[in-house]
Amino acid sequence: MSSSFFEQNTLTQYITPPNNYIGSTIFLSYILVALYLTSTIGYRLYTQYAAVFNLHPSSPPSRFKQNGQGKVETRSARKRHVKIYTALALISFTSISWHMLGFLITSFLDWSDSGTRNVFAVLGSNASNQLKRWMLETSLFSDFAVQLVADGESAVWTQFAILATWGWNLVLASKGRQYNFTSSLMVPFIILGQNLPISFTAALFIVQLHLSAPDVNPNAGKDEKDKTQHVQPKQIPVASLMLPTVILNAILLAQPSLRGHPGFSYLLLVERLLLVLPHTGLLKITSADMQRSAAISGGFVVANWAMMRKAINIRDVLAALVWQGQAVKTMAWDAVLSAVVYGVLSWGGGV
Repeated sequence: MSSSFFEQNTLTQYITPPNNYIGSTIFLSYILVALYLTSTIGYRLYTQYAAVFNLHPSSPPSRFKQNGQGKVETRSARKRHVKIYTALALISFTSISWHMLGFLITSFLDWSDSGTRNVFAVLGSNASNQLKRWMLETSLFSDFAVQLVADGESAVWTQFAILATWGWNLVLASKGRQYNFTSSLMVPFIILGQNLPISFTAALFIVQLHLSAPDVNPNAGKDEKDKTQHVQPKQIPVASLMLPTVILNAILLAQPSLRGHPGFSYLLLVERLLLVLPHTGLLKITSADMQRSAAISGGFVVANWAMMRKAINIRDVLAALVWQGQAVKTMAWDAVLSAVVYGVLSWGGGV
């Protein structure tokens, strides 16, 4: 398919400056939806926590105090884990917010081409018009994505972050089936995991798993189903996990060389669709499948490193956590925090 198709079609005209209406709308929608889902999920988790651990004085005496020391210890362990993952979620959200705000401010100041780096001075008295022009005359969505593969160090961290996103989506889908979560509970987590870097969603989801565990909330699954009038029948998995794993990894390897191609945004769209695939119910997601998927991804990581070993080194990759652009730091720190959350989960277990 020639590049002229991407350059001349109507859709492309409205996702590129100076008429970037679609791109700006998508970028803003990501932020607004993420804030809404964060509030919704946070409130639901808090109300569940209050119900499970009897925070309200009017609540009846805890059943754990009546069922022996073993139950009390289980309750205390769950409560401790909830606090740990809540803290990790807050750290992740703070990191995401800080780096995303930095990306937006840097983009605006670069667009303004002003002698000062004071954003308030640049905005002046005509802030609304300035912001509107900036959003239409820049391609925030594409600029963010291009930064992620602009050089070897950035591409390495982006590969780590996207593969972490893939892995956590497999965990979310697998645990959702194991706990028999309904779509009304899962969909907010799925969308949030697509809108924001995955470590935040992963930490919140593990909190949900602890609050829904049978040993602290035996009626959780029943209560959730009672709230849903129409429970959709389960989709029988028919596809292997290996093919989408290979395709996703191939896309990640191709992105750096295609970042200047007009169809780069469409490649990103395919990537996002693949990341949602585990939640469709079409893929077989067993422990063995997930291990094979991880092995395949590990092979691609080694191959990518081998191809770039002459251009970058470990010190440069680690330095990117501090010195690269805000988009790269957003994803790089998400990869680090995803590893931390997984490490805590592997050590603490319980879900």
